[in-house]
Amino acid sequence: MNIFNPKILDASIRDVSLCLSDNQKADLLLYALNSLVYEGRSRIVFENAIQSCLQVTSLSPENTAKARILRARARLNTGSIFGAQEDLHAALAAEPSNPEATALLHRRSVNVEKLLAPKPVIKGQFSVEIWREIASFLPRRDLKTLLFVPNPLSRIACQLLFRRLDLHFSGFSDISEEEVDSWRSPLLSANIRDQNNRHAQRTADILTRVITDTSFASVVRTLRIFSFRSDKDGSNSFQIGILSNALPKLINLRNVHITAPIDGTMPILEILQISHPRLFGLALQIPNGSLDLSTLTFQNLAHFAYEASYVSDAAGGSNSPSSASSDSSSLSTFLSQNRATLRTISIENPMSTFPATSSISIRNLTHIGYMGQLPATSGQLIPDVLTHGRQLECLNLTVLLDCTLSPYFRSLSTSLPFLRYFTLCIAGSISRQLNDRDLLPSIADFLRNRKDLRTLTLTVGGGESVLRATGFDASIWGVLPSLTSLLGLTITYPKDLAPGLGAWLIPRTVLSLTLDGFAAASLREPLAFLTQLRPGIPSGLLFITLADFPLPFPAQVVENGFPMVRLIRMGNNYFTVLNNIPGYPGRNRHHHRHNSRRSSYSHYSSSSSSSHNSPAGSPMTSTPADPDTFLSPYDLEQWSKRRAVFHAREWFEWLGCEPGEAPDLQEFALK
Repeated sequence: MNIFNPKILDASIRDVSLCLSDNQKADLLLYALNSLVYEGRSRIVFENAIQSCLQVTSLSPENTAKARILRARARLNTGSIFGAQEDLHAALAAEPSNPEATALLHRRSVNVEKLLAPKPVIKGQFSVEIWREIASFLPRRDLKTLLFVPNPLSRIACQLLFRRLDLHFSGFSDISEEEVDSWRSPLLSANIRDQNNRHAQRTADILTRVITDTSFASVVRTLRIFSFRSDKDGSNSFQIGILSNALPKLINLRNVHITAPIDGTMPILEILQISHPRLFGLALQIPNGSLDLSTLTFQNLAHFAYEASYVSDAAGGSNSPSSASSDSSSLSTFLSQNRATLRTISIENPMSTFPATSSISIRNLTHIGYMGQLPATSGQLIPDVLTHGRQLECLNLTVLLDCTLSPYFRSLSTSLPFLRYFTLCIAGSISRQLNDRDLLPSIADFLRNRKDLRTLTLTVGGGESVLRATGFDASIWGVLPSLTSLLGLTITYPKDLAPGLGAWLIPRTVLSLTLDGFAAASLREPLAFLTQLRPGIPSGLLFITLADFPLPFPAQVVENGFPMVRLIRMGNNYFTVLNNIPGYPGRNRHHHRHNSRRSSYSHYSSSSSSSHNSPAGSPMTSTPADPDTFLSPYDLEQWSKRRAVFHAREWFEWLGCEPGEAPDLQEFALK
């Protein structure tokens, strides 16, 4: 019987290697690596083998060069250009006459030559400093294009792009963790797990680069970390372990944004306290509860944003009044530590009230954002802000209101002289006892003739009763013509305002327009409404948002009401109007006739699928439509969810809509 034990072969290889010198063992190992594919687990084996060879002190220059070239080839095939460049230079240092390293180093690789190769200084051209100043005004999408331009701009664009670094510890999905882990949907679970694995591998590669490349690490100014899953399998703990080694390398890090559950956020903050105690900006988004911030020791923050969510006790969270009170107390303690340095603050805590104003120095703040409750016991917040906010440029309030504020806006109508961005969103009443019918009229008078105001948001939710209780009607729109520099407008459309008049009240300078309140107004003839609205719409409008408009087709809205816009948002869906993008080639008539039905049907399907994300009973979810009944001459491209969630501001900038958007206080690029 012929029986072969594969372990005998392994033992024989081991016995033979024991008889070889270290240099011969390295030569044998390098020969074997030529048969290994550089991917998956083999990638780790490959890297460890090369590193072990290079640590041999008696390694010959020929084998040193051979090991470096072997790893450089593997890295080039996977896109690791910087690491390959270092290996090729090291190979030439060990063996200057090596022809293979010379050929690889000078190969006409677009990325290597344009991003890494030193550029000769030619007289008569702009200096690097001038190019850097030019590039600093470009949107990120144009910077990505510059990576492939044979000019010093490509290197500068690379450095500017990586000033902000994003790490995704898991993929983004609207599906709950329980549904992902369920055996009832194996294909869905497998796809999401594959997505999570890709993000984990990408994060590990980036952090490895940060650890090994000090020049790359020194470029990073802002770090954004996203994790949407709890650490059940320990994968986040592994990534946080790598992060703990990478953070000290980011010597110029100034701002950190963290979106993660509680169990993923606190370990990162503990590391940051040690590696970057003088952090400049910190933004926290906690999707499954709130943090105890009293344990944090940061004392030099200039920008702070905090968003907490309360979950039910069954989900492991708490929404009790005592818990909300303790969270507000810990937040006040943390803010008092940074009282002297804070310049911008954003608090979003729907079940809590604004922290004590004594914990912050309102006179030093330039941006205030708050989403939460304003009960009758918190009536002192607004007068304190109006009295002491001399330097305020941005005031953003989204509140459940239960106190009377109109006397303060009347008596302090000349306060906030440098106000440029104003937002007041009344989500409803706490105890249904709100009765301040002079509130919106007093705010309209407070804002009247403010020539420096750039964006304005005045919305009232909660139904017809809240509209009456706050005094919101067509007269509020009368303040708009006096705001001659307004670029962005978000406002509730009152049912007593004729569309033919309302459109002409909108300032001609507006680039971004958001209208809501159509559900409360019970709009019955949306096409007729758009037809009457269209003549008065500013010709320079670029972005239109209709939160609850009763039409299923975005192309219908564009064609009948806003033919000039580049971007439209309906519900949670964004659509780029390609026809209005400069340089868009368009489509011929035959192409239009062939594809228009498919385009219209896709818009109908997307609107129908988004009905799960729309409020129950909204017109968008209940209007039926037949895709064969509407053919549009407009090409619309729907945004992916990742673009809308992570890169919306970048695309706003590229489409020219960004000046009409109020500052996002969760970001750090404040105006």
